[in-house]
Amino acid sequence: MRDLLPAAPQTPLLLRDGRPAPDSKPAGEHGTTPAVRRRDVASPPPDNGPSTGLRYWGGALLGTLIVRSAQLALRIEVLGKEHLRHAHGALVVSNHRRDTDGPIVGGILLQPRGLRFQGQEPFYAAREDLFRPGFLGQYLQDYPKPLHVLRHTPIARALRAMQFRPLRRIPEYSLGELLEDFLLQFGDLPLEEVLQPAWVERFAAALRRPPTALRLSDALRAPPELRYQTQAFRRLRRHALRRIAPYQRQVIARQLRDLTEVLDLGQSLYLAPEGGISMDGHFHRPRQALHYLLNASRRTPPVLPLGISYDPLHPGRTRVIVRIGEPLCELAGLSRRETDLRTSQAIRRLWSINASHLAAHYALRRPAGPGSPKLARRLDLWFAAVTEWARARDLPLDPLLLDAQQRRKRARQCARWLQRHPHCRDRLLYLDRELAAVTEAEPGLPAPAPAPAHARALAPDPEFTRPPQESNGSE
Repeated sequence: MRDLLPAAPQTPLLLRDGRPAPDSKPAGEHGTTPAVRRRDVASPPPDNGPSTGLRYWGGALLGTLIVRSAQLALRIEVLGKEHLRHAHGALVVSNHRRDTDGPIVGGILLQPRGLRFQGQEPFYAAREDLFRPGFLGQYLQDYPKPLHVLRHTPIARALRAMQFRPLRRIPEYSLGELLEDFLLQFGDLPLEEVLQPAWVERFAAALRRPPTALRLSDALRAPPELRYQTQAFRRLRRHALRRIAPYQRQVIARQLRDLTEVLDLGQSLYLAPEGGISMDGHFHRPRQALHYLLNASRRTPPVLPLGISYDPLHPGRTRVIVRIGEPLCELAGLSRRETDLRTSQAIRRLWSINASHLAAHYALRRPAGPGSPKLARRLDLWFAAVTEWARARDLPLDPLLLDAQQRRKRARQCARWLQRHPHCRDRLLYLDRELAAVTEAEPGLPAPAPAPAHARALAPDPEFTRPPQESNGSE
């Protein structure tokens, strides 16, 4: 029956860099294609020195615009600025929570004043797919439509001008990228020689072609939901994985050497050790790049840890608390396990416990429901109890929790937010896991006080039932 289905349209196949694929012909016309070797589009000749001339000013302008945009969209508060003097030539690491983490850290390290920077311009270890043509089209598909005009904007040169350097992430590598690597390295192989049978069947169903007739060039025309599948290496046949592994190791080794040269030249490098945004609020084990860079560099760089905490449960712009810690100077020569452990502990000790963490913890264990009276008062009392408990254990705290008046104000803001967003359980769970990551080494977090049994029967407090007002971001 599949032989009777209409064939997929045979359109010319373009690769990531805009060139036509080798031997891209309709099914049945494939010849013998020699292996094609080419320099990866995300790894041009190394250029790890500081930018100069027009490239410098272009990167400076773009970097300043991005940093200023982040500073306008967020309320960024920096603690531990005295440690910034160690940032020169350091490997700067932090937890990774949102896409805005990079501009936030860049703004802190650059300290821009107009188009002039007071600090050292850092290099950034960035995900490799940022440099791919068409990345913005995939990234902006869920954003408002006015932003869709940027979908086909090439950003690779702009990223390089801002001193971004690519680093391939194996777990997030997409199936389409991996199949293209096979096509470029070994020619237009039959798809059955590369993918596991179940995945060949998926491509055959999507393209309406018999599985035995599919080749790599056909698979690259499949719908995006197939080509953008991650964990791509798990979809390969065992012999295909052994065949492509040396090439992948070669690409990653070249990228790591480029980053090592950045540190050897005395430049600062920002790296998110987790390798991606944490989707569950926990701090995940650092990936191998951290240990490699510390031991491969000719000059052992100090590691400058940063802790980034978001405080979103209030009106106006989201607050971001960035705490800078003391540099770690004795990590080179240690085992990977020990390096990962010390770095993870240093970053987690810098997460600031804030009112949003505590409000989420309270709401998940003592749900009060809309209209519950005196919620702000109960939150304030519990905030005060946790603050005293955390201070006794020297845990990092948001400075607003240390001031009674500001703490009371944050309790009112959190109470209003919880009553106006009763169904945001996923966000509350994320914040609660962040709190657990900070306090896991110090058991005994005070339990939230239970709400009165008659709370739901009382008249709602007018302070929290009035209609929401427009916020100007001053609170």
